[in-house]
Amino acid sequence: MTTSMGSLTPLLAPRSVAVIGASDRDGNLGGLCVSYLQKFGYKAPVWPVNAGRVEVGGLPCFPSLSALPAVPDLAIIAVPADAVLGVVSDCIAAKVPAAIVWAGGFAEGDEDGRARQRELEDLCRGTDLKLCGPNCIGVINTAIGLTASFSSLMTEFDHFVPGSVSMVSQSGGLSVTAHARAQELGLGFRMTISCGNEAVIGIPEFIEALVEDEGTRVIAVYTEGLSNPAAFARALGKARDRGKPVVVLKGGATEESGRAALAHTGRLAGLDRTYEAIFREFAAIRVYSTEEQLDVCLQLAALKPGQLPRGSRVLLSSFGGGSGVIGTDQCIREGLTVPALDADIREQVKPILTPLASSMNPIDLTPGSVTNPKNRANLPEVLRIFAEAPNVDSMIFLSAGFGKHAREVVEMVEHLRGTIDKPVAVSWLSPPEGILDLLAGRGVRAYDEHARAIRAMGHVARYAEDRRSRIRLRPDLVQHFDWKAFVSEAGGPQVVSENVAAGILEAAGLPVAPGLLAVSPRDVAVAAETVGFPLVMKAISPQVTHRAAAGLLALGIDSTEAALKTDAVFRDRAKALGATLDGLWLQRMVPGDVELLVTAFRDKEFGIMVGVGMGGGQTEIIDDVVFARAPLDVDGAYDLLSRLRTVRRMPALLSETQHKLAADFLAGFSALVASAPWENFTFEVNPLKISADACHAVDGLLLVE
Repeated sequence: MTTSMGSLTPLLAPRSVAVIGASDRDGNLGGLCVSYLQKFGYKAPVWPVNAGRVEVGGLPCFPSLSALPAVPDLAIIAVPADAVLGVVSDCIAAKVPAAIVWAGGFAEGDEDGRARQRELEDLCRGTDLKLCGPNCIGVINTAIGLTASFSSLMTEFDHFVPGSVSMVSQSGGLSVTAHARAQELGLGFRMTISCGNEAVIGIPEFIEALVEDEGTRVIAVYTEGLSNPAAFARALGKARDRGKPVVVLKGGATEESGRAALAHTGRLAGLDRTYEAIFREFAAIRVYSTEEQLDVCLQLAALKPGQLPRGSRVLLSSFGGGSGVIGTDQCIREGLTVPALDADIREQVKPILTPLASSMNPIDLTPGSVTNPKNRANLPEVLRIFAEAPNVDSMIFLSAGFGKHAREVVEMVEHLRGTIDKPVAVSWLSPPEGILDLLAGRGVRAYDEHARAIRAMGHVARYAEDRRSRIRLRPDLVQHFDWKAFVSEAGGPQVVSENVAAGILEAAGLPVAPGLLAVSPRDVAVAAETVGFPLVMKAISPQVTHRAAAGLLALGIDSTEAALKTDAVFRDRAKALGATLDGLWLQRMVPGDVELLVTAFRDKEFGIMVGVGMGGGQTEIIDDVVFARAPLDVDGAYDLLSRLRTVRRMPALLSETQHKLAADFLAGFSALVASAPWENFTFEVNPLKISADACHAVDGLLLVE
């Protein structure tokens, strides 16, 4: 297979390697690297470079880069931090296309280290050198025996098991541990890339290179922070478009974003939920441990190209009723369903299924299906009929033991995997010796714990769903709104009053509950008659944001006299609180069967985000909100609403008409806020009331910080 990874090919699949600083001295990392390259069969030229050596590892050693027979594709810079800049300068002068710097002592350390990294970045800027690191373990490419690394991983194994999973990680330790575990399972990795401090090349560039690599089917990523969030998003987009799953373990994503506590958004939209939105948009699979990441990667790698479930419906088969019952509970927790099978399927298997077995779903095949020769002969056909049931999208095969018959069961499962187009996961408790290795030799990640198989298939089903989702950033839909006509350009934080927020929404063409601002008792009387009854009255004051708690909110005003009395009460109450009233907002009370929260803010990494959730007085208690980048089109807004936990559990909550009304508002709101000019802001509508045939924004809050 021709290896092509774009501009990073010389780094990840070099045709020649120079190891600068290599020697045979005990403990020398460069010399260790030379021995690894020899051990794992790297066939291209390896040139040690060290002015003080004639030979390293039995290979001729050269005094300098300029003395090499040719310019190497890759220079492995195995020297201390204080010598790195000089060697990198030599590489640039020699037009070496790629280099790896292992040394620490850069931005991960003290101020001197950070200064050293800035020098390294300045040195490489504007050049063609593709530099990995510093402070990294390097690169392993098992397909060609490239071990541009000093990792102890290479001391633990005599050979590499080639795989189709490639990993790029900011942590060298996590990446080689994952690789070692995959190797132990008999499945292996294709490439392991430790990118370290990302002085020149970061995770996005490596993802893009792996997207181009034909031998990589699944990409694993570990990241703690993004040096270029926009590039990261673009790289995930390329992977999604090429159908390559990216499985991300994100460290340090639970820090609160610190947005204003005046809005519900500040307590609902943390940094972690922004990442969730990005991962959902690009169908990246979010995991929370190294074990989970490895399980999901290897499960995806075991599928045939393009083989993904069409939905969340699972056929769960076991050889014991208890395993099926517990497995069903675990499926539900993972968002999978275990539907009952149609009567015609059950009738088909009835003549060939052991009498003690259950043809319900979960399927209990009973041990007799294997131990009895007649039943064992029928089992392949039984499994085929069950697996081809029209109302299931994937199969989870739970097994245990079976001694001398275990290999026959493996052959049945393998035949099934090869003949159906639905994904199959295999879990085997207490497997006889050699069974897991036998499955691994067929490329199957066989789990020794049922819950892990179910969790992995839950991720696969959600990945397939995210690929079908229409949530996409639509920059072409930005509404170029005249914000200056409504909001002062004065510096400092601003709480924009509700009447102004309503005016912004109305000017943007969004439906708003009718309202008028009254600054005097006479205005109150006129506004009440104009707006109509029943109405709500709200005090507008820059000193008061929680009006209900302050006694400055009244509902169900049903006459002009009641409005005037409320006006007098509010003015007395504001005086007692020492608050200045800008007026009273009189607003028609509109009907609504459902109340939603619609919100937006600017995220420091990914730009303006729009969110929707269950609204009203219990917004934070319910804590059901999802986000996406703004703007969205109506289809994307529709799908985002479908992601709400409440909507998923109660599909009848929103009728189709109400769902479309909410999507129209959300899309229009996202197009409006996408042009917001402020570096830090929150614009929140809570609630958006939705009736049978209309929706209206009721409360609006705009905070400019």
